Amino acid sequence: MRTKNFVLPGLLAGSLLLTACGGGDAFEEADGGSGGASGGSDGGGGSLVVGGAQFTEMSVMENMYALLLEEAGYDVTMQTAEQREIYAPALVSGEIDVVPEYAATFVQYLNREANGPDAEEIATNDVEETIDAGEPLAEEQGLMFLEPAEAADTNGFYVTQDYAQQNELTTLSDLGELGQPVELAAGDECLDRPFCAPGLEETYGIDITGVTGDSFASITGKQKVVDGTAQLGLTGTTDGTLDGLGLVILEDDQGLQAADNIVPVVNEESAGDEAVAEALNQLAGVLTTEDLTQLNLQVDEQRLLPEDVARDYLVDKGLVEG
Repeated sequence: MRTKNFVLPGLLAGSLLLTACGGGDAFEEADGGSGGASGGSDGGGGSLVVGGAQFTEMSVMENMYALLLEEAGYDVTMQTAEQREIYAPALVSGEIDVVPEYAATFVQYLNREANGPDAEEIATNDVEETIDAGEPLAEEQGLMFLEPAEAADTNGFYVTQDYAQQNELTTLSDLGELGQPVELAAGDECLDRPFCAPGLEETYGIDITGVTGDSFASITGKQKVVDGTAQLGLTGTTDGTLDGLGLVILEDDQGLQAADNIVPVVNEESAGDEAVAEALNQLAGVLTTEDLTQLNLQVDEQRLLPEDVARDYLVDKGLVEG
């Protein structure tokens, strides 16, 4: 899967190793999405920089944003960095104008920046509540949330399809009611994270006997679930590789995970105009978690380029011209 190496999406982003470009520049000029406006110029105009993180899912989203803004008449370039701690300050300063983000993760990032690393969690499993809680913090930084998509990438816990069928499991509540001890294919950090092992035990009554030490979404963890060494594994809910391995995510039916819906965040001064919002908000009523899963799969397994995957999707949805 993509290199989204954190247990609660985003919370360990600061631990990712920064891959600097030549001359020590923290940003990397991304392929695709740059090269001038495409001519749909009603209400748009000027230059914008789309930025964000450097992994498959965000590369697809960044290219979607760039294409939608080009369609609206903007001249768009792209700059990406591996760490939120790099691109978020650049968004605040106006070096970057627009980023795709995860609602709950970014709200909590803003909360910790404002109130310290031990700030109480203010994100919830409801995306509107989460954004409402984060808006005052965003405004203090000169930032603005646009409309979130239905698509969300949160922690997802998977079992084999055979195990699910044999035990009639579709939800995490079903697994808790099964009453069997469960070995979890996840890293040691999962033992301390409220959205991971402790949450599974407290919210669902799942008896977690231990973790295997495998990293988030790793193929080694998936293989341990496939061969029965572990009964449950941890990945993201937009992991497109699961079906091909005979694995299925159990529904988080009691809302343990916070609402990490995809949402555009813009610098209000440089990109807070109505034309930008109209262009990007088109995705809110279109992009689903299932869509995003398939887009990731096209890049990670079919080896298509993120910019091509993004363009084909937008053309198919009638949002940009082919």
